[in-house]
Amino acid sequence: MSDIARGIIQTEKPAAAHYVGEKAIPEASPGDLPADFLNSEIEVSLNAQVESDLNVTEDDLVEAHDLATKWTLDDVRPLMEKVLVIHENDPNFPLSIITRIKTFLGNNDIAENPEKYSVLIEEMKLEAALITVNSPYAEVRAVVDNHDDENTPCGTIRAWAIGLGFVLVLAFINQLFSIRQPAITVQANVAQLLAYPLGKACEKMLPDIGFTLWGVRHSLNPGPFSKKEQMLVTILANVAWNTPYTNNIIWVQYLGHYFNQPFAGHFLYQILMALSTNFIGYGLAGLVRRFLVYPSYCIWPASLVTVALNAAFHSSKNTPVQSPWGKFFRTSQLKFFGLSFAAMFVYFWFPNYIFTALSMFSWLSWIAPNNLNLSTITGFNNGLGINPWPTWDWNIMLFDATDPLVVPFFSGQYEYAAL
Repeated sequence: MSDIARGIIQTEKPAAAHYVGEKAIPEASPGDLPADFLNSEIEVSLNAQVESDLNVTEDDLVEAHDLATKWTLDDVRPLMEKVLVIHENDPNFPLSIITRIKTFLGNNDIAENPEKYSVLIEEMKLEAALITVNSPYAEVRAVVDNHDDENTPCGTIRAWAIGLGFVLVLAFINQLFSIRQPAITVQANVAQLLAYPLGKACEKMLPDIGFTLWGVRHSLNPGPFSKKEQMLVTILANVAWNTPYTNNIIWVQYLGHYFNQPFAGHFLYQILMALSTNFIGYGLAGLVRRFLVYPSYCIWPASLVTVALNAAFHSSKNTPVQSPWGKFFRTSQLKFFGLSFAAMFVYFWFPNYIFTALSMFSWLSWIAPNNLNLSTITGFNNGLGINPWPTWDWNIMLFDATDPLVVPFFSGQYEYAAL
């Protein structure tokens, strides 16, 4: 039995339920703990236990150790109470840690005889410190750096010039081709990809000249093109690439076979209509950000992908990653992205030009091409589309702008079941 297990089950009297707000936290019994946690005969170190539970790296643990050594038992208890309230029903938070937090909070003997539970207390300190200085989710820690270098340039002249250039180009292209069927859309990730070579070109070609305003020097070339500059360009492009919701309203008002209202063609009316609806959206976003953005359990997978791609261009680290089969991959993020990009470029030609039947893969209707009932049920274009493998085309898979490589697997399964 491990030291942690001994520390948890070693008690002389039953503990009363501990309350967080108005919610009772009963003491977790040994039967509530995972079987391998109590029955393991292997001595597992505290660091290894926490590293396994939270899926953290050694660097994260070293940073958490520095903070954990400064805390007392009284400091840790309110932190873990808050963690339990927030993450008790969180499907993305490790269940084993929730179980030990309940044990820690529900056992009053820990406060009276802390020396008997030193291992459990130290583990709670370490986990509380790790959650405090970093994200409790491994997916976020893997791509988002919890340190900020304030000296890294961000709002530079070249970043704003590149970003505003993409704003104009993306808004023009998407608006121009929005009435085309099918519409052509250039998203913000294109600007993110092209911003890196443009930024590096500015880094090499532009002279280091500028001016000083309010004690801050603004130069055309302040140094290496930074990840903050590229992220600023991406944010600008992400705001501008999508056409406003009023786009279709204006067409319906202006066209003669609909409402035939000539004033809808005036620029002032169009810009005021677009700004009013967008400002309503930004206002609502500001009102609900305390519920949808600030809490740590609000994970937005699409944002993680954007941050990961940005880090791949600017990160010099090459951390080995273990695959589900136990093999370690040491390919850098940028190299892996380049290989994937090249493979996707080659594959694109097959379903779109070489063998277009792969795009709308109605293979079930090929069994009996003249069977109307079969075509109605399994057909892709004019049928219900009930087909276990309807396409080999990535563009068709993204028909609802939901990338299966971005959203969690269970989210895609819920959507598939709903359809």
